[in-house]
Amino acid sequence: MRTEAKKKSLDAVKRLEGLTGKLRKLVENDAYCTEILQLALAMQGHIKHIQGAVLESHLHTCAGKKLNSEKDKDAFIDEVISVIGLSKR
Repeated sequence: MRTEAKKKSLDAVKRLEGLTGKLRKLVENDAYCTEILQLALAMQGHIKHIQGAVLESHLHTCAGKKLNSEKDKDAFIDEVISVIGLSKR
């Protein structure tokens, strides 16, 4: 993974760790539903940030080699499509 993507991902993971504890407390304390939902949506945003950073890094570091190889090209494309959820399989 590229250094910048790794740093961004780790920063987001650390934020998620803190938010997870806060979410647990909100649920345990029967907090107002929209408070819980807002926090859960914020957590989804951090997860999407991680996904984007990792995918971008993967495409920058692995795509060139794989796409230039007739043997690996189709498998790589299928892998990326499957991982990002665009596959109709």
